[in-house]
Amino acid sequence: MGTNREKVMLFFVEKIAWLLAILFYVIFAILKPTGMIRWDTLVFIIYSAVPLGFIVLAESVCLISGNFDLSVGTMTGFIGIVAGVIMARLPGTIPDPLTILLPLILGLGCGALNGSLVGFLGLNPFLTTLGTYMVFFSGKLLIYPHPIYGTDFPKIYTMIGNNEVISLSIFAATLIILWFVLRFTRFGAHLYAVGAEPKTASMLGINKGIMYFFAYLIAGFFCGMSALFYTGFLSAIDPYTGSTDLFPAFAAAVIGGISLKGGRGSVINAIAGVILLGIIGSGLSMFAVTPYLRQFTYGCLVIGAIVINRLRDSVRDRILRPG
Repeated sequence: MGTNREKVMLFFVEKIAWLLAILFYVIFAILKPTGMIRWDTLVFIIYSAVPLGFIVLAESVCLISGNFDLSVGTMTGFIGIVAGVIMARLPGTIPDPLTILLPLILGLGCGALNGSLVGFLGLNPFLTTLGTYMVFFSGKLLIYPHPIYGTDFPKIYTMIGNNEVISLSIFAATLIILWFVLRFTRFGAHLYAVGAEPKTASMLGINKGIMYFFAYLIAGFFCGMSALFYTGFLSAIDPYTGSTDLFPAFAAAVIGGISLKGGRGSVINAIAGVILLGIIGSGLSMFAVTPYLRQFTYGCLVIGAIVINRLRDSVRDRILRPG
C-alpha cells in the first residue's frame, strides 16, 4: 500500500505543471466561459506561446546541464533585429527560401559565444550570461532601435510563424526530437550526467566543457527559432521583443520539472509550464488587466516555481531514497 501511495505521490510531483494548467484553465473557464470554453481559444493559447516555448527549451537545456542562461530573452530580440536589418536594408542579399536559416545561424553564433565563455574558458555562467544579456540588449538598440514590419520581410520568412498549423507542427516536431535526443542518445545521457554530478562525470571521461558548450549552442539555436517565430507571429520584430521573456521562461521550465540543481527533468513536462503561462496570460487579457499586474503575476510565478522546485526535489529524494 505504501509503495502505491509513493508512486501516486511521485506521479503528481512530476506532473504538477499539467495539473496546474488544467486547474487554471478550469478557473478561467468558470469566470469567463464565453471566452475560454472554445476550441479555437485553446488552440490560439498554445499557438501564441510557441515563441516563448522555444525560449523555454533553450533555458531547459542549460538548466539540465547544471547551468542557466540569463541572456535567452535579449538574445532572441538581438537575433530578430540583426536578421531583420539584413533583410530590410540589404534586400536580395540572401535568396528568399534561405532567409529562414538566417536567425538560426545567428542563434548558433550567439550560443557559441556563451558556450565558449562558460564551457571552454570556465567563466561563471551567471556573470557571463548577465554580461551577454547586456551586450545583446544594448547591441540591438545600437543596430536598429525601431520596429521592422512584415512588409520588409520575404513572405516565406513570416509565413512559418504566422500560420497556426505550420507553427504548431514545427514546434511539436522540435520538441519530440529534443526529447528523443536527451532521453535515448549518449549526448543526452552525458548532458544529464554533467548536470547532476559534474565531478563524477569528469571521472568517467565526459568532457564537461564540451557538454556546456553544446548546451549553450543548442540554447542559441532555439533562441534563433524563437526570433523567427516571433517575427511571423507579430508580423514584425521590435528591439524589445523577448526582453521580458527570461523570467517567464525560467518559471515555465522549473514548474515543468527541470531541476535547479541540474541533471533532472523532462522537456515534455516543461512545455506544460509554457501552456500554464499561456493560459494565465490569456485569462488575464480577458479581464483587461494592466501590464503591471501581469508582471506582478509572473513575478509570483517565479517565486512559486522556486518553491515548487524545492518541494519537488524533497519529495522525489524522500521517495526514491533506498530504503
